[in-house]
Amino acid sequence: MTREMNKEWFCAQVIANQTARFRAARSILKSDADAEDAVQEAILAAYSGLSRLREPDKFRPWILKILANECCETCRGRKSEADIDELCEVLPAPAEDHNEKMTLWDAVMRLPEDYRGVVTLFYYEDMTVRQISETLGLSEAGVKTRLSRGRGKLRLLLGEEREQ
Repeated sequence: MTREMNKEWFCAQVIANQTARFRAARSILKSDADAEDAVQEAILAAYSGLSRLREPDKFRPWILKILANECCETCRGRKSEADIDELCEVLPAPAEDHNEKMTLWDAVMRLPEDYRGVVTLFYYEDMTVRQISETLGLSEAGVKTRLSRGRGKLRLLLGEEREQ
């Protein structure tokens, strides 16, 4: 492929997978702004390293792996900052409006980070256990364990919501 054809193909792939990338980043990072930054950095890194992509049909898992690495870098860079979500867990919760129902996505976003990313990639991005394992650098058994525990936590979260 010529450089111009690579550029067109890459742009088409980026557009086709934009929702998947943001959803994956948002499942790992706690804010939309951080997720958007990570997505942009991943696109830049992917384009710079496009020559390393051996199998063009594996573009999606390849760029999601790059994105997962970018998200991890963002998390590492922010460890010294106070996390308002962690503070909210310690402080008493404000009275909630029980008329407002929790969506499945809200429940997924309440999962601990270890489970949230795996659940998002499996259910929302239709990735296999093997692909998730390769993308996140986990063993397949580790992915299965996190999926199972994530499902259990989702049942609890959604079960609590139904009771209210």
